[in-house]
Amino acid sequence: MKRTSLCTALLLALAAAAPFVCLLFPAAPAAAQNGSAPLPSPAAVESAPVPSPAPEKTPDPAAALAALPVELYDEAVGEVRTVSVQDYLIGAAACELPPDWPDDAFRAQMVASHSYALYCRGQAGGAGQGWLTVNSALGSGWTDTAALQARWGDAFEENHARLAALAGEVAGALLLYGGQPAMACYHAVSSGHTEASQNVWTEALPYLQGVDSAWDRQSEEFEVTIEYTSTQLAEALRSLGVEAEGDPAAWVGDSRWDKAGYVRSITLCGQNLPGTAVRTALALRSACFAIAWRGGQFVITTRGYGHGVGLSQHGARAMAAGGASWREILEYYFPGCEVQVTG
Repeated sequence: MKRTSLCTALLLALAAAAPFVCLLFPAAPAAAQNGSAPLPSPAAVESAPVPSPAPEKTPDPAAALAALPVELYDEAVGEVRTVSVQDYLIGAAACELPPDWPDDAFRAQMVASHSYALYCRGQAGGAGQGWLTVNSALGSGWTDTAALQARWGDAFEENHARLAALAGEVAGALLLYGGQPAMACYHAVSSGHTEASQNVWTEALPYLQGVDSAWDRQSEEFEVTIEYTSTQLAEALRSLGVEAEGDPAAWVGDSRWDKAGYVRSITLCGQNLPGTAVRTALALRSACFAIAWRGGQFVITTRGYGHGVGLSQHGARAMAAGGASWREILEYYFPGCEVQVTG
């Protein structure tokens, strides 16, 4: 009887302790029982590193500039015209190059024109004046679709489609110096070496100090000879404040040329004059010139066409025909600058 009572008491004690056994030996998490990785403990969750938010993208200043519509003061209509980058590139390049020139010559011209326009934007006097002065009717600096239709006639669709495709490829490209648009000026043909900026204008820009451009000597535009009578030359000199008197054979004195072959100064009728001023007064194609009195008239020979600073368009044509890319062309004629493609 005593034994039965003892067993009964023991069973009752075990039954009472059963709820506490699970606290001593907790069941495995469900995920572990199913063969999956165990859940992390609360302490592990609290100590896990919090991912940093992705850094905000810094706006690209060059990309913002490249996307700006271009503001042009058009002398043909007497007002500022705002045109898309695409239309500006087409109209500017069409004014500068024949339509049959190589693609990379056109690409280089487009990027130079765009960069130059943005450089001029930074120098512009104020709002409402336009960045550049152009004449769409004369095809000076830029022209519009109507003028191109009249110029190209039946070839308009083909030429325009080609230039539009090229413009689409380089619309986001700029030539930069120190992160800013470069003064990417251009001219038709150099003297065989491009000119330094300070010899034509006032500022000496490090990327406009002149480079060899021997390709220009092969251009049909390289050398031209014109003739002036003594009366014509006297009238031109009068605009420079010089009175031409006496024997015309004695009017022309010594000339001084710079390393690129352009006239730095020339003595005419006893006065020393800048070569650039004489070029303007005589309406010469280039400041690389020589004047001689022959056979009762003045014979003036010029080499090159344009101011000679920056990109030589004929040089770009020759480089492109030889396999150079538009980037290589621009970085050759503007040493120290870099091409940046945005967008």
